[in-house]
Amino acid sequence: MLIIKDINNLKNYINQYKSENRSIGMIPTMGALHDGHGALIKSSKEHNDKTIMSIFINPKQFNNKDDLSSYPINKGSDYDYAIKNNVDIVFEPDQKKIYPKNFQSIKNSFYKNILCDLYRPGHFDGVITVVNELLNLTSPNKVYFGLKDYQQFKIIEKLIDKSFSNIQIYGVETVRDQDGLALSSRNKFINKPNRLIYINFINTLNKFILSIDPETEIKDANQKLDKFIKENIDQIKKLEYCEFRSIQDMSINGKVKNSRLFTAFYILGTRLIDNLKA
Repeated sequence: MLIIKDINNLKNYINQYKSENRSIGMIPTMGALHDGHGALIKSSKEHNDKTIMSIFINPKQFNNKDDLSSYPINKGSDYDYAIKNNVDIVFEPDQKKIYPKNFQSIKNSFYKNILCDLYRPGHFDGVITVVNELLNLTSPNKVYFGLKDYQQFKIIEKLIDKSFSNIQIYGVETVRDQDGLALSSRNKFINKPNRLIYINFINTLNKFILSIDPETEIKDANQKLDKFIKENIDQIKKLEYCEFRSIQDMSINGKVKNSRLFTAFYILGTRLIDNLKA
């Protein structure tokens, strides 16, 4: 495995791969790698000759400085994980190279004022800004994102459709521990008692999904869900949102069978997101 920090060096390898007609899969990450990333790597390895993974903690997508300062970093562990999973290149650029002086960020215009965009102003501006830069630098054939951040996936899907029509985007389903906890870098902050609160919450939501007719209109399902939460969930002290939305356009139109249940909540000081197939 190659660890490349220099952009010109990276481009030399990419040019070589392309001259040999090799397809390139790209996986943007912020490190703290886990088996959710492993599923992305596996998918890329199945579809491509070469797999490039970026590790770059993007300051522009943190609307809370405490979140940025507390983000888990373990380069040695990340390198070991990438080697174990047969990544070809780990691209680890310097912040000043990605964002040189007078750099102009992109403003997100997709799926605004709902879900995480409503509660994390500027977050998705930072996400599409860095993804735009990484795709320009790596010129992959295919790019891979986890569906745990489903709104992010849909926003980047729109970005690619608008600006990178030669790149295919793949969404990979959330990987969960045996107890149902979604794998996430932030979940490392959760101790055992609070982990149980998370698991019970998700299990309760899954039971609600099973109880509702798939032909129910999303708007009606959300009304029933609001009532259900008030009556059945008391351990989550800070719930930002919990609602069904269409998997096609993230609206509240359509039927439950074509939706996912999206939620964002806090356990102590850790903000967590999840989504469940309806």
